[in-house]
Amino acid sequence: MPFSHDLLILTRRVHLTTERRVQSLRWTPAADVYEGRDGWLIKLELAGVRPQDVQLRVCGNFLGISGRRLDLSQQPGLRLRSMEIAYAEFERGFEFPVSIEQAEIRSQFQDGMMLVEIVPGSSR
Repeated sequence: MPFSHDLLILTRRVHLTTERRVQSLRWTPAADVYEGRDGWLIKLELAGVRPQDVQLRVCGNFLGISGRRLDLSQQPGLRLRSMEIAYAEFERGFEFPVSIEQAEIRSQFQDGMMLVEIVPGSSR
């Protein structure tokens, strides 16, 4: 089956020459939000992001999660041929029906996911 014209154009755009620099992009990680009896659980898809590169901010009933994914696999002698993974800063915001200023917020990384548990009414 021959390639379509659109696919050929897309393929040409994806392939990078060594002279062309890859520009920084912002990306938005996918997230799931669950509500339970005791609070909320946010699950963010953050494969390749180190815990120390993530920040959480609370303001009233808003939780902001930001950070960046770095390309730590760069080695001397490797030339970039194509890039599909976004190595850049990200930011997500979540609004809750009540203030989470005094909530207990715990986070952990597991299998490429960041899990953020929010239990309102606790002291932080």
